Order: sequence, then structure tokens, then C-alpha cells
Amino acid sequence: MYSIEQRDDQIRGTQAAIRYHCYFDDAARHLIRIRMEVDLDASAHEGVVLTLPVWAPGSYKVRDFITHVGNLRAYNERQQPLSYAWQGKSSLRIETGSARMLAVEYVFYANERTVRTMHITRWRAFLFPVNCFFYVEGRTSEVHHVLLYYDRSLWPTLTTALSPVEPIEHGSMPVVLGALNYDILADSPTEIGTHQVRTFQAYGACHEVALVSPVPLDIEWLTEQCKTIVATEAAMFGGVPYDRYVFFVYAGSNLTGGLEHARCSVNMCDVRALTSPTKAKSLLALLCHEYFHVWNVKRIRPREYGPFDYTREVHSPMLWLAEGFTSYYDDLFAYRAGFYTAEEYLQILARDHLGKLLHVPGRRAMSVRESSYLAWVKLYAQSPDGVNRFPSYYLKGGVLAMLLDLAILHATDGARRLDDVMRMLWNNYQQRPHQGVEEEEVFEAIENVSSRVVREQFERWLDGTEELDIARSFEPFGIEWIVRDAAAQSPLEPASRWLGMQLRSDGGRLVVTSVEEGSPAWQAGIAVDDEIIALADRRVTTSEEFELLSSRVQWPAAVTAACDGILYTVSVDAPNAKEFELRAVAVPSERQRMLRERWLERTLLVSIP
Repeated sequence: MYSIEQRDDQIRGTQAAIRYHCYFDDAARHLIRIRMEVDLDASAHEGVVLTLPVWAPGSYKVRDFITHVGNLRAYNERQQPLSYAWQGKSSLRIETGSARMLAVEYVFYANERTVRTMHITRWRAFLFPVNCFFYVEGRTSEVHHVLLYYDRSLWPTLTTALSPVEPIEHGSMPVVLGALNYDILADSPTEIGTHQVRTFQAYGACHEVALVSPVPLDIEWLTEQCKTIVATEAAMFGGVPYDRYVFFVYAGSNLTGGLEHARCSVNMCDVRALTSPTKAKSLLALLCHEYFHVWNVKRIRPREYGPFDYTREVHSPMLWLAEGFTSYYDDLFAYRAGFYTAEEYLQILARDHLGKLLHVPGRRAMSVRESSYLAWVKLYAQSPDGVNRFPSYYLKGGVLAMLLDLAILHATDGARRLDDVMRMLWNNYQQRPHQGVEEEEVFEAIENVSSRVVREQFERWLDGTEELDIARSFEPFGIEWIVRDAAAQSPLEPASRWLGMQLRSDGGRLVVTSVEEGSPAWQAGIAVDDEIIALADRRVTTSEEFELLSSRVQWPAAVTAACDGILYTVSVDAPNAKEFELRAVAVPSERQRMLRERWLERTLLVSIP
């Protein structure tokens, strides 16, 4: 029966018939050598099939990790070679005959530094099992062990979501870690190196903060913020569903993104997110987002996402729940945790959620349910024209979650909210953790918490492409939705202009990366991959130059560009950019005041349970 739940004490002292020996002697070349051992019984005489996943759960794109596997050979317990044949790009059948043990040895090249891929250097190693460990077909429910061999004088620190099989003593080799089944193994990263680590206790569980950075950064501050995040989010569910959890935080250049796991999250950010109070807020919202996945998606999950089929794309129309609801809650939890003021939170909703959606013409072309189902070929394989063809289920799903929260509060006079829907789904998970949810179960929870009317409205939003009535949703809360032309900030800062195109500086060239359908740039005929040469007869080579000049020239203005090396000039009229605001009315009615306070209420915990 499918399960992702594991406690460290369940693995201590276990034996495993499937073992992965990992050697880092060639780490400087980004290589890990792996010897997979599988104990066999008489039932294996017809052969064993090994398969390497083609995707990582939580990242909906076929990545074909087999690309990085090389020098593969198979042999038995007597070191005698065993023949094998590929059954597909990521599966092979090995003829084991009378062998009592199968060994498969190979190298894996790990040099892609993202949250979903492995990266190994002479200084450290990030091991992500779903990338590099084959599974034995028909035996994924067994205990799996990982044995790590490395120089602990060079890499003294190990942090992992796996569980120690035996105490990790100073200098002892190998380090032996384990998982109750392959799904847990695949979902459990490990970092080895010289990183900083801090721990704290909350809700009866151990929490670790692992900070990997090229320069010394303040892990004490980061740990305090993680404490607050745990306290804030766990309070909504009345506790945590794990015995130990790791916040992996990687700070560096050009690092971004996060990926959720049942017992940890992997988060990447720019170094400045840990040196600038302003930039730190985006990191804190990311940590809130990935931590909320402990409940929403790892456990409250679409039925398609557990148990997994690691061999192909697995489509679900419910990523609006998995990622959309989480995208609403990340900034909401950041506000509840005290990282934002109420005014800052309203500004973020107006600018980064609602305003951003209004700059996605694709919101009128495809529903968020369709966008969810087609994530593999839309969001994760997005074309430069994608903004015009579909809405992100993160962005629009988050906006719909917010409007649903408001609708529930309005319909129940503040007695219930979206939190209650999530708690109902959480209770359902606890009763049958092996089984994911279907849309009907979510809709029923919404109806039970609020009304049939709210449920039906939400279903229409999911399937619809019509414009959302934002002002109407906020009116019962005494909050105005304001869209206005941008104004000059000062005599030295003219109003910004909107052309509806994104630009990228590329080696002294200014290249168009996307154009919004219907925008001034679109109407003028400017297209993706065109090179912008000049604005109003003035040469521009960077996006900063173009933005500065666009706010100071007389419009309409001439834009000179090149397509396939041939120059052309068009006239473009760029209006003032739009500004978006959610503003609390000065004199709300008693009901508006009550609903607004209920929506924006927060309880800052002074101590962690």
C-alpha cells in the first residue's frame, strides 16, 4: 500500500535487500560512482527489470535522467558478467539466471544546479535519489539502503531527509541511510559538505536548517524565521505529520526556485536574499510556499500523484489545488507570520497576484483546469508565446483560491474560511493516507464549509475564461480594487510606460523575449527574437536603457528593430503603465470591518509548542 510516511526510528537497525553504494572519489569531475546491489531469490530466475525515473515528482517535465548514466555493467555475486537488454530508454532487463545477488555499477554525471537535479563538485554533493537510483520493478515497497563513502575530513557535514540505519559516528565509513520504500527514497535529498546547520524542536518534531552558500551568512536569523513559519503553518492543522524536517537553503548567483518533499524542502535564492531585508521577503514567501506542501500536495494530493508512475508524464487537472492554493497561502502565511504588514500584504496581492494576472492574455484563452492538465507541455515547456495562450495554474490558481476564501467568509458571515476546507481535506487524508483526492471531494468540502452557491461559483471559475469580477469580491470587505494610470513619482521620475514586451540583454544586443497580444508592441508588429536597435532615434543596448528612455521620450515614438538581420522601423504609442491597488475604505460598514478583520486576522505565537 502506498505510503510516504517515515520516522527515523522505523529505519534504525533495519536490513535491506536493495542497496546503493555511492562513491565520491571523482567528485571534482561531477561524477558519482554507484553500485546497486539486489539480493535475489528463486523467483528472479527469469530476470530482473531495473528502471530509472524520467521525472521528479513536483516538477512536471520529462527530464530523462538516464542521459547522465554511463559505464553501466551488471554482474553476479561471483563477479561474473550478466547480460542485459534495454527495454526502453530508461529500463533494462538483466538475465540473472541462478545468481543470488545482482550488482549493477555505473557512473552518474551531476552538474546541474537546480532544486530538481543533482550537483556534485570537489567541495560538496547534493544527492537526489530520483535522479540516479534505479528501482527494481515489483519490489518498490521494500526497505532500501544507501551507503555513502566519502572523505569526512573534507566533507564533515551531512544533512538528509533519509533516516540513519545506524548512528553516524565521527569518521566511520560508510554512512548508512535508509527508506521504507522506493517512493520515500526517491523523495529524500541529501547534502554533504561544509554547510552550516542549526536545529530546533517544534510540535514534538526535530527541524533542521541547512544553509549552503559561498560566503558566510546569518543562519541564526534564518533559523528564527523558519521557527516562525513552522509555528504559523502547523497551528492551522494542529501539529505536524513528521518526526523530522529539513529546510535546505542554497544561496548563490542565479539560483532560484523550490521543490517540496514529505520530510524536507529544497529552496534556492540569490545571496542578497540573506543580506537585504527587502529581498529577504521573497525568500521567506518561498519557504512558506514549500513548507505548506507538507500538507498540500505531499499528503493532500491529486490521486494521480501518489502512487507514482515514474516512466511517463502523469497528467492531472488539479494542479490548481496543489500549486494554486499553495501560491495563495505562501504570501498569506508570510503575512500571518509577521513578515508583511497588512498594507504590504494588500500591495503584494494587487501587484504580484491580481495585477500580474491581468498582464496574461492567455487567461482569456484557456481555463485553469486545462492549464493544470497540460502543465507538462505548457508551463514546463513554455514557448515565448505562452503568455498569450494559457494562464499559469500557480498564478490564476492562487487568485481563485483568494477569491474562494473571500467568498466563503462572505457567505458564512466570517464563521468559516478556506482554512476550514483545507482542514477537512487534511482529516480525510489522515483516514486514508494511501489514497489521493479527486476534484469532487474538494468541491464537497467547499460546499460543506460554505454553500452550494459558493461551490458552483468556484467550479465556474475553474472552467471559465471570462474576466474575474475582482471589485465585487472585495466590496463586502470594505476594500477597493483600483486600476489607474501610473503617475510620475517626482520631477526626476516620470511615469513609466507600457509597451507590452519583455526584453533581454544578450551580449550587447537587446532582444525581445515575449510580446503580450493586443499590446502596443504587438499592434506595431514587434515580435519575439527581434533585436531592438533604437528608440526615438537613440541607440539602446540594455533593458535598463530602454526603460529609462521610454519614460522620457515623446510618444508616439519610432522603434527601430531588426528581424533576421534586416532593419525595420515602426511607430509605437505607449500609454502610461497601469498601477494596481487594494485599498481599505476609510469608513467601512460594521459588517465590512468585521469581515476584513476576520480575513486579515493573525495570531503571532510568542513560543513554539
